[in-house]
Amino acid sequence: MIIDVRPNGSNGRLLALSMFVVAMWGITAWLRQVASELAPLELTGFAMLASAAASRFGANTRGALARAPRAHPWFAWLFVSGGLAGGAGFYFAALEFAPAAQVVVVTYTWPLLFALASDVYSRRRPSVITFFSLLLGLAGVVVMNGGAEMPRGSAWIGYAGGLLAGSSWVAYSLFLQVYERPIAQDFPAFFAAAGLLALVLQYGVHGGLVLPSDWQTYAVAIVLGVGPYGLGFIAWGHVVRNGNPRVIPVLPYAVPAVAAVTLVAAGNTQASVSLFAGCGLAAMACVSALRQ
Repeated sequence: MIIDVRPNGSNGRLLALSMFVVAMWGITAWLRQVASELAPLELTGFAMLASAAASRFGANTRGALARAPRAHPWFAWLFVSGGLAGGAGFYFAALEFAPAAQVVVVTYTWPLLFALASDVYSRRRPSVITFFSLLLGLAGVVVMNGGAEMPRGSAWIGYAGGLLAGSSWVAYSLFLQVYERPIAQDFPAFFAAAGLLALVLQYGVHGGLVLPSDWQTYAVAIVLGVGPYGLGFIAWGHVVRNGNPRVIPVLPYAVPAVAAVTLVAAGNTQASVSLFAGCGLAAMACVSALRQ
């Protein structure tokens, strides 16, 4: 059957929220290029601290920094803060070692992994339509980026980083889907912990912070924190806890399409037939997933 996506229905609101997340994540690649002077962990740290500050304006978040450590066990911090820091940090690092197009192909295997892991954990029988939609979306990502090529030299590190970023998003999404305690009001604390973790790792790995003098770089870090990694992850957390588990994993396949259009509009990527063909396949995957 076709799910209810009426604008006034709960499913419609969740779908609209999902599209908002897709749009936020879709501009991440462009913003990363603008803030290229910041090291991956440093950019992650600043973005997460900006997320912590922005999320303080959410409902019932007052006192989150003092309340959250008592309200959630250690493994919640591992999956939520670790997933936030890992998803951003590994992705930014991957772009340092391998071409962005191929990194996207590797990273966006995560919706398929999330769908399979969610079904296995919940002891659901995998949906044929979901599996078909996921494969169709993955094909769209591959076509969008001109097909897959064998990595060379340090590109292996970039692809490994993309896989780790995707795995972090899978862990974050699956945990929020099954975690029983309310978490929305404590996001400021989880974001702050993720930011501090990234900056501590930056200091330990690189021996300190590299602070660029360009104020625009810091502005982009704040935008990343408030938008894609702030509002985006909070909204996604709400979607995975309340949305259709068959449809949710397919929607992120639209992210590469949004990213491609954004990069073309910014003049950072050249438009091509394969690019638009891949976008079409990703759109077909999302439509297919909605028909269940």
